[in-house]
Amino acid sequence: MRYRIITFLFCLVCACSGPGGSGDPPDERFVVLGPSLVELMFSSGLGDRIVGVDRYSQWPPETAEITRVGGYIDPSYESIASLDPTSIHSSGRSTRIMGIASSLGIPFYSYCFDSLEGVYLALDSLHARYGAGARELRDRIERVLDSLAVEMEDAAPLGVMIVIYHEPGSSSMTVAGRDSFFGDILERVGCFIQAPAAGSWPMVSAEGAVSLDPDHVICLFPGREDSASIVGSELSFWSGLGIDADRVHCLFEPYMMIPGGRLDRIAVRICSCLL
Repeated sequence: MRYRIITFLFCLVCACSGPGGSGDPPDERFVVLGPSLVELMFSSGLGDRIVGVDRYSQWPPETAEITRVGGYIDPSYESIASLDPTSIHSSGRSTRIMGIASSLGIPFYSYCFDSLEGVYLALDSLHARYGAGARELRDRIERVLDSLAVEMEDAAPLGVMIVIYHEPGSSSMTVAGRDSFFGDILERVGCFIQAPAAGSWPMVSAEGAVSLDPDHVICLFPGREDSASIVGSELSFWSGLGIDADRVHCLFEPYMMIPGGRLDRIAVRICSCLL
């Protein structure tokens, strides 16, 4: 709980960072780094203000027409400066990106997406700063979660392990922790995450996974096309650990690790495995 409070306060400070005021010129040319943030802005009706995005943002399709400015670790000052942006927005608080914004004399805003709370805070910040449809998007996500909670009443509570990375043949894996947005989604629909006590993305051994005794195991392979071979490999792996095949699910949707404008779809897809 202490970790979540600290994270929330950090996000609050980050989301409100940067100069601003009624005397400032219109903020209408955004450089945005981070797929979750790009998705949220487009889904909130702010896509027409985005003039530059990171190399990893691929949705919605309109991003293909937007200038790429590098990544979170290696942003291109020249590319960003050439776009004449009026603000820079980032998932996470990068000192390098902050330095670019400072040298250009424009605001820098950062946002956290580790938790559902962080997503909502980002939407609240976008709504307060720009209006558009950020509040409506938050309301839509809440309506979907409320509806799923009703659908899950007869099945919940279920303990769910969400595996975000598992190399075929490996006896260890990375799972979604209790402090992740996956944990928050499951809690909202009346279930709970099965993971070690600490960390947002902890690693566990095969033996450790079995000892947690999940009711369901959901393995994520976003964007992978070799689905048949992956499903066969995973079912064999988990059945060898004594977990029934009907309790193991493999999901390939490309947005499953991106808590952005399709967060409601993530929740729906997870719940579809549990019903």
